[in-house]
Amino acid sequence: MSTPLAVESRHHTDERLAALRDRFGGFPTTQATVVDDPARFTRGAERFRAGFRGSAQIRVTDADGRVLVVRESDRPDERHLPGGGNEPGESLAATARREAFEEAGVEVELTDVWVASRTRYVDRSDPQRRGYLPDVVFEARQVGGEAGLYPERWDTPGGDAPSEEILAVEWVATPPPTARAVVSDPNAWELDRRE
Repeated sequence: MSTPLAVESRHHTDERLAALRDRFGGFPTTQATVVDDPARFTRGAERFRAGFRGSAQIRVTDADGRVLVVRESDRPDERHLPGGGNEPGESLAATARREAFEEAGVEVELTDVWVASRTRYVDRSDPQRRGYLPDVVFEARQVGGEAGLYPERWDTPGGDAPSEEILAVEWVATPPPTARAVVSDPNAWELDRRE
């Protein structure tokens, strides 16, 4: 008999967050609930079973203290941190480093965890169907590379030609009004996620 998704994913999420606390010390942690339609929930459950285990964003600063932000095609009026879902077998720290390189062209050294969430996903049609994933925002400093657009590095479904995923990459001393609140305040992540 297989372990129920809710139990397995909650255990895995708690283990990953505990390992990050062991490595980086304490950090703000939120709880969030996302209610999905049945098809989306099923796709998420299949992805979990295939080894996808959470997501990571990365708050990179340069030598001048500026923060790296990106603008994506699906949210063109908004500035946010580079990030995305992890690949099977990849740690969340490796996900953050990969996303910084793919989306913005920079190599980084992780220095801390800015904020993390233990996110519960619930099937709208059957609230007993649920699963958990960790979502982590790392802090890092740039150690190499040059911030810019590198479409040849972007993930592309089925190996197709690169998409127009990232519209802009920029360093900001003060986040603009169009920046997600978590860019400058880890305690604002909960508010960002509800929008």
